[in-house]
Amino acid sequence: MRTVCPVCNAQYKISGDKLSQQVVQTVCKKCGGMIVVEPKADGEVVLDGQIGSQVASVASDASGAKGFVQQPRNWSASELTLIQEYPELKGIACEKLDLAEIFSPGKHGTFKNRKNNYKLKIIKAVHQLLDRMLRPGERVMRIGKATAYYPAEIIFGNGYLTTLYNHYAVVGTNRRLLLINVNPKISKPTHYYFQLPYGSIKKVKRGLFGRSLVLRRASGKRRTFIGMKNYLARELKHFIQERQQRVRSAKPTAAVAENLCPSCFLALPENLPQCPKCEATFKRPTTAFFRSLLLPGLGDLYLGHRFLGTLELVGSVVVWVFVILALLSSSQETLIVALFVLVLYNGFDGLLTRHMARKGYMLASK
Repeated sequence: MRTVCPVCNAQYKISGDKLSQQVVQTVCKKCGGMIVVEPKADGEVVLDGQIGSQVASVASDASGAKGFVQQPRNWSASELTLIQEYPELKGIACEKLDLAEIFSPGKHGTFKNRKNNYKLKIIKAVHQLLDRMLRPGERVMRIGKATAYYPAEIIFGNGYLTTLYNHYAVVGTNRRLLLINVNPKISKPTHYYFQLPYGSIKKVKRGLFGRSLVLRRASGKRRTFIGMKNYLARELKHFIQERQQRVRSAKPTAAVAENLCPSCFLALPENLPQCPKCEATFKRPTTAFFRSLLLPGLGDLYLGHRFLGTLELVGSVVVWVFVILALLSSSQETLIVALFVLVLYNGFDGLLTRHMARKGYMLASK
């Protein structure tokens, strides 16, 4: 039987004896995309949403979803109730959103509550991006929001300020976990996009007070998300564990790329200057580093971090005023201290900016 990678359209053969009971998960050798084959209850096989008796010939364009034709939505009774209570959902809900999985009724059977209000806010911020990002047959089943935790940023000094750029919508689909960088108000996506296939997550746990989520990957690295609402952390933990059970028997043949191209959403390895598929160019960490080394704030402005960059420029003015006053003074000790502060401030800001630029890919034109 043949299957097709939903990202790059590469074709592969799958042995029929592997399709009887278990979910088969493998990694495309060409682009690093995840290919999942699921058995249906009646014995048929689904290849990324297509019936296995036919070739899943889905052509991919820059968004990875060209040729995918949505079927008219048949609303269930619970979904109709949900739409009545949240009319704005009808304008954004499609086959890619599993509303019955995302939203839960309250004690009295109604959906109108603060938990669902918050979930709707996250969906409204990223739904247009998800329309382009999701692959054929991929559906959103859980949603959450958290702040990515980077210890290096605390070491470099601007710990609180950099968290303004570390907010993420955490989207659990039936294929993978998607991490979408959003602004602090949760009103729109910003810079970085990542994927974490469930087969690459070795362990998931909740942290202190249940308001954080720690994902330990098969590579040994961890991703930590803090500031998550308790009920969202609980839902996502159980959902990830359930998806892990479904793909437990699947052994990926290669390491899966986690960074996504912000233009075509192709999974990419690190440190590429350009996307090999859509040819979009990315902002370079070295450029950000040298700009901040020359004048703190310039690197963050280059990355689009206007608030942080402006504050660093103000700090740089203060440091240079101190240096100029030291030059005008007759104290050699004061001049040495001033130059030391200048080197320290510029050096640390350059390292911090380089670290932020290396988190993921940012479009050079953005």
